[in-house]
Amino acid sequence: MKAKLLPCAVSVFLSLTAGAQEIAKIRTADAPAGGSAEIYGGYETGGFRPGFAASSLWKAGAKAKGTRHGDRTSWTGSFGFEQVEGKDMFTSMFLYPGYYPIDVLEFTPGDKTRQTYSLGGGLVTEPGEDWLLGGKVAYQAANYAKRKDIRHTSYGTDLRAEPTLALRLGNRNDVLSLSYIFCKKAETIDAEQVGSATDASYYAFLDKGLRYGSYQVWDGDGIHLDEAGVGLLPIREYSHGFAYLIDTQPFTGRMELLWKHGTVGEKGYTWFRYPGFVFLDEVGGSYRAGRATGRWGLRFRIETDQLEESVLEKVTEGGITTPVVHAFNKVSHRIHGNMDLSYGLFFREGFFRRLKATLSGTAWTEESYLLYPYDNRLDLMMGSALLQAGMTAGRLDLALDLRFGAGSMKEKGLGEVREDAPVQPFRLQGDWDRKMEYMTATRCGAGLRATWRFRAVPGLSLTAEGDWLHGFNLTFLPGNDRFSTALRLGYGF
Repeated sequence: MKAKLLPCAVSVFLSLTAGAQEIAKIRTADAPAGGSAEIYGGYETGGFRPGFAASSLWKAGAKAKGTRHGDRTSWTGSFGFEQVEGKDMFTSMFLYPGYYPIDVLEFTPGDKTRQTYSLGGGLVTEPGEDWLLGGKVAYQAANYAKRKDIRHTSYGTDLRAEPTLALRLGNRNDVLSLSYIFCKKAETIDAEQVGSATDASYYAFLDKGLRYGSYQVWDGDGIHLDEAGVGLLPIREYSHGFAYLIDTQPFTGRMELLWKHGTVGEKGYTWFRYPGFVFLDEVGGSYRAGRATGRWGLRFRIETDQLEESVLEKVTEGGITTPVVHAFNKVSHRIHGNMDLSYGLFFREGFFRRLKATLSGTAWTEESYLLYPYDNRLDLMMGSALLQAGMTAGRLDLALDLRFGAGSMKEKGLGEVREDAPVQPFRLQGDWDRKMEYMTATRCGAGLRATWRFRAVPGLSLTAEGDWLHGFNLTFLPGNDRFSTALRLGYGF
C-alpha cells in the first residue's frame, strides 16, 4: 500500500503468483526444499501521496511459504495476512483504486481498516522421465471498511489457477512448459448512511474515465451504490489465456496472453461491461563475469480495456419489474504499457554481494467520449530509475536503494461548447489535478534495509527498514515527502 508504488500498481496487480515458471522449475536439480516465515509491522506518513491514500497508516502481518520434495512429486504452498489502519482516507471506495475502468469516490475523510488474506499452493509430478505435470492456485480475499458517513465495506476476491504441462530439454534444469490460465476477480461495495443527517447530506461521484462522470447524492440512481433491485455495487471480471516458458540456461523466456471480460451489476442490472486483454513478455539471461554472475532481464506488459455503458430500461408487467438492456454505448477506452530493463552483478564473496540497476517506463493513453459530441484524450508518460546495492559484513546484511522518476502528461481537451450539446460532461477537476500531479511529479527517494542473522538460532533474522520519497514543485498535493518504516522478524527452515 506504499504510495510510491501506486502509479505502477494499477497495471501490475493482475499477477498473484509467479506463474508457470515456478511450477515448471520446482523439480529441477537445483530447486531447493525448505521455507520461510515472517511477522512484520510498519508505519507510513507524509503528504506526497495520491488522493485516496492515508495521511498516515499502521500495518501488521504475517506470511509463510515452503517447498517439499518427494520421490516423484513436489509441493509448494504459501499463506499471508495483513491488516492496515489508515487515517483521513476518502475518495475511492475500491480496494485497488485505478484498476477497474470505473471508480466510486466519496468526500468525507475518516479512518479505514483493510484486511488481506492470501493462500497459494501447487504441485508437480513426474508421470514420465522427461515429462512434468502440475498446477498452481493462488487465492486472495480482502475487506475494506470505513466507519464514517458515507460508510462502506468493500469485499474483494481474486483467484488465479494454472494447470501446466512441461517437458525437460536434455537435462533436469532446462524445461519447456505450457500453461492454461483462468482468473476471476470480484469486488462489491456496500455503502450506507447512519445517523440523523438527511439523504441529501452526502454526495458521491461515479468516475467513467478521466474523472468524467456522475456527481449526485450517494444513493442516486446515477451512482449505482444503492438502487432498488441490487442495493450495492458489484464488479465481476473473468480472464482466460495461456502462457509458455522456455528455460534453457543461460536464457529464459516467458510469454502470457489473457482475454478478459468484466461486468458491473448483477440480477439483470448490467450497468457497464468492459472487454480487454493483457499481454506479458519476459526474457532474461545470465553469464559468468569473473568473480560475479551477471544477470539481465527485459519485461514488457500491455493491457487494454474499453468501458461500455448500457442503455437499460425497467419494464413493469403485472407488478413485476424486469431490467432490459437494449444496447451498450462506448464511454471510455484506455491502453497502458510498462517496460522494465534490468542488469545486475551478483558476487559470491566479499563486501558487495549485489549491484543492480533497473530502468522503467510507462505509457498510458485514455480517451473519454461520455457525452456526444465531446471527447477528450490523455497521453501520459512516466519513467524511473532504480539503483540497488546489497552488502554483507559478518552477520549483518545491508541493502540500499536509490530511485529517481519523472513524468509528463498532455490532454486534448473537450473544446468549445457546442450549440447542439450545451451541457459538457462533468469532471471532478480538483481530484484529477491531484492525481495527475502525483503521477507526473519529478521525484527522488532512498531506502535502507538492515538484517541481522542470529548466531544462537540459525535461520532467525531481524530486519529494520526505512524509506523516503520526495516530490518536487508540487501545487495540489498536501506535502513533498513520504516516509515509511518497518520491522520484520523472519525464520528460514
